[in-house]
Amino acid sequence: MSAVFTRKPGEDLLKNFFKSYKPVSYKTGDIILHPKDNIYSAHFVASGYISQQIISENGEDFIVNIHRPGSYFPIALVLHGARNDYYYESLTDTVIYKAPIKDILTFLKNNPAAMEELLIRLSSGLNTLASKTEALIFGTASRKIAATLYFTAQRFGKKKSKELIIDFPLTHKRIAAMTGVTRETASIEMMKLKKDNILSYQGKQVTVLDMVKLHRRCICDD
Repeated sequence: MSAVFTRKPGEDLLKNFFKSYKPVSYKTGDIILHPKDNIYSAHFVASGYISQQIISENGEDFIVNIHRPGSYFPIALVLHGARNDYYYESLTDTVIYKAPIKDILTFLKNNPAAMEELLIRLSSGLNTLASKTEALIFGTASRKIAATLYFTAQRFGKKKSKELIIDFPLTHKRIAAMTGVTRETASIEMMKLKKDNILSYQGKQVTVLDMVKLHRRCICDD
């Protein structure tokens, strides 16, 4: 099915609008937003990666989403006027442009192409979230890890020959937080994927060697 909306000029309009504001820099580990913070601005990620996460009652992290360069957040909250329930943490050194809510809403009303671009982004995010949620709810630990890595590689992978290098620090602890399993379980499943030559990892960098095999792990319990 062909796309209903086009990405340009909305994509350029949005980017140029946010870049008319002063950039703000954050260091790795900085908290950009806390739960229940009042939302005064929409954010454009110029560089770096930001996690959107919650902390359970027993203190365990669960990463709901990761915002990469070119992302906007928390757009759904801005458009809906909802309260923020998440931590937004800088996973790397990050540069963000912030636009006051009043300004962004006025801009979107006057620029339908920019609103269409946000609609496309939100729709794409919902489709990915639905697929990932299915795997997290119904899958085994093996399927959960595979699905998380597959969708992460799709979004953040940089192609090198036939491999995909995931372009942000991805520790076993962070994989566990993205998947909802223990760190020990994440390490065991990562070792299985490495042994089967589906991926490799060194330090915080994960490289997917075979996306086809990884996808099979998402939909089948091996």
